[in-house]
This record gives sequence, C-alpha cells and structure tokens, in this order.
Amino acid sequence: MKNLVAALVGLFLLTSPVIGGERPTVFVTGEETVDASNSKDKAKNLDFTTALIAALHKKEVPVLVVTDETKAKYRIEHTSSNKTDSTGTRIAKMAFGFGSGGSTFSGAITVIDIESTAVVFAYNVKKGNFQSAAEAFAKHFHNDYLKKQY
Repeated sequence: MKNLVAALVGLFLLTSPVIGGERPTVFVTGEETVDASNSKDKAKNLDFTTALIAALHKKEVPVLVVTDETKAKYRIEHTSSNKTDSTGTRIAKMAFGFGSGGSTFSGAITVIDIESTAVVFAYNVKKGNFQSAAEAFAKHFHNDYLKKQY
C-alpha cells in the first residue's frame, strides 16, 4: 500500500505543471467567510481557503501549495463575505425586473512576497458563489502575474 501511495504521489508531481523547472511555493491563509445575509438560515462552513487551493489545482496554476509558511515564497491572504437574499427580497427583485436574486460572494485576495513583504498581486472578486470566485482568482493570478514572472 505504501508503494502504491508513493507511486501515485510521484506520478502527481511528475505530471504537475512546472514553470522553468521549479514552481514557486505558496501558503494560503485567511479569515473565516462573513455571512452578511439577513436570513435566519445563515451559510455554514464556507471555507474559502480550501476553495482557493482547489482552484489553484483545477486551473493548473504552476505553484506548489505548502502547509508550512516558512517554506513558502508567497503568502496568499483573503477576506470574504457571502450574502444570500431572503425569499422576500428574491421575489421583489423578480417582480420589479432586477434579476432573480440569490447569493453574492465577495472576496479580496492579496499575494505577498514573504521575503520582501511586497504585495505582488491583488484581486477583488464578486461572483454568485465562492467556487467561481476562487477559480477567477486562480486564473488571473496565473495569467496576469505568474506568466510574467516565470
């Protein structure tokens, strides 16, 4: 079993995207998502940190996510909020032609070079859900920053 796990990990590392032979390391951290809804059924367990890590993998961003900040070149920090319209608000929006209402997820993400403490990339996003917001960040971080640096 250990050999199978080691082989799978090795295969993953070999097939992961690489820039110039070495991927920069990132550590992802942030505050708990604030639920700004007026409803009594507040959103539970929105983990934007995990969504960002998953999006970096899904969008094949050539970074290595580490769990030890001392081994990272970059720290990705985030704050976020989620707002779900109440049923009454959704009905009013539909009645007056303001769309269907629903959820709005907002996030602010900052990428910091740990050695210099310089902010090297910042991104604000507003989407219908946290997964879409995380994937938008990953795409722009890759295309607008990493491709120019590596």
